[in-house]
Amino acid sequence: MGEKNVIIPYVRIDQIIKVVKNMPSEKVGMKELSDRFGRSNVQNILPTLQLLGLCGYDKKSDTIELTDLGKKFRSLLITNDEKRAAETIKPYVDQSQALSLVKMLLERKGSLSILDIGRELAFKFSKKWDNILTYKTYGAACASILGFVGYGTYTRGVLRRTEAKVVEAEISPPYAGFKKLVKIVEAVSTHDEIDLHTLSQELGTKIGRLSVEIKNCIDLGFLERSAPGRVAITLTGRNFVNPLNKGKISEMFKEALLRSSFNKIVFALSESSFNVEELGKILRHQIGAKWHKDKTVLVFGKKFLDWLNSARLLEKTESGKYKLVSDIVSKIERPSAKILSIADFYRVGKVIGTILSSSEFNETKVATEKLLEFCKQDKDLATATELLEEHYKLFLELKDSRIFRADIKLIEKILGLEEPKGGVIYGRKEN
Repeated sequence: MGEKNVIIPYVRIDQIIKVVKNMPSEKVGMKELSDRFGRSNVQNILPTLQLLGLCGYDKKSDTIELTDLGKKFRSLLITNDEKRAAETIKPYVDQSQALSLVKMLLERKGSLSILDIGRELAFKFSKKWDNILTYKTYGAACASILGFVGYGTYTRGVLRRTEAKVVEAEISPPYAGFKKLVKIVEAVSTHDEIDLHTLSQELGTKIGRLSVEIKNCIDLGFLERSAPGRVAITLTGRNFVNPLNKGKISEMFKEALLRSSFNKIVFALSESSFNVEELGKILRHQIGAKWHKDKTVLVFGKKFLDWLNSARLLEKTESGKYKLVSDIVSKIERPSAKILSIADFYRVGKVIGTILSSSEFNETKVATEKLLEFCKQDKDLATATELLEEHYKLFLELKDSRIFRADIKLIEKILGLEEPKGGVIYGRKEN
């Protein structure tokens, strides 16, 4: 689809919710819907409903019908579960050219007025809107949708970025053995979603005990909390207990373990051998637990040893202890933030300094291309890379390097490159 034909939402999320929630049926004629909500209103809403994957339109019969996603969305709205309703349409928001653009701008700038959004959309997609209210209408529509799905907070005509707090994932002790984990996931998979009281009866496990075992299943990505006191199977969990994958279950468990917050513990074990008691003590230290009894240390040590063995991560040493299998150790990703090497620091600093200080077009052009090459290697810089690429194209036309200032500020923030004392940044002197 060309940029001129891109669908840009024109109606706010509250209008979309109103129509979907109050449709007389899941399949309805346009005339009936227009009589209820107004023809122009329905015509304006239809493209956004389709954009969000909520309905299809049959031109021949002049009817619209809710998709399976639309039916789920409607059901969640009726039960006042807007949080889960928002999650259902999030993938479609991410796929939308217009909404992705606004999201990217929001991440860069921190806040956007609806007029700012409208102007950016018009510029990007070559729209020639005559009335300032049109800019604001499109801006408000996009802002409300992004706010609804949790990408920002939209109030009083301004969309603000939601500042996420970076916290280290809490690691729960291994309460359930491997076989019990499988048993729980299998039980939930037969229902898709179930409350803990019913599940505890089915498994014959006291609800207090089951609650902490469920936490392990959630941490490993097999289950998710669908509502207070309820859990649902995830796609990972469904694949994990699929009978067709029985021969792959150890490999799948290993992948889940290494993707989870338990990766931190596995990494801590990668440099030495250990027995069960030592494993329990390592667990206690990594989790920050206060287990004073030796028996508790041993119980959790045995449980995690069972996990490692079930994931085929263990081998015995000559001294009778255990260690991680050698071909796995090199593949374990260090559970920490990326740190630039000294070489990277100076390489990035040099090109940034050139971009910000050079008055020579070709010199700035080459430096920008080098910076782009570096940024493309780091997934954390994806947003900055996209912005830098867009502005690089404009730079080739305008020949003004000031266009890169905001991009460089964002890159510096992501990489944690702070201005040294004395006002010298990458070899350039601040006035």
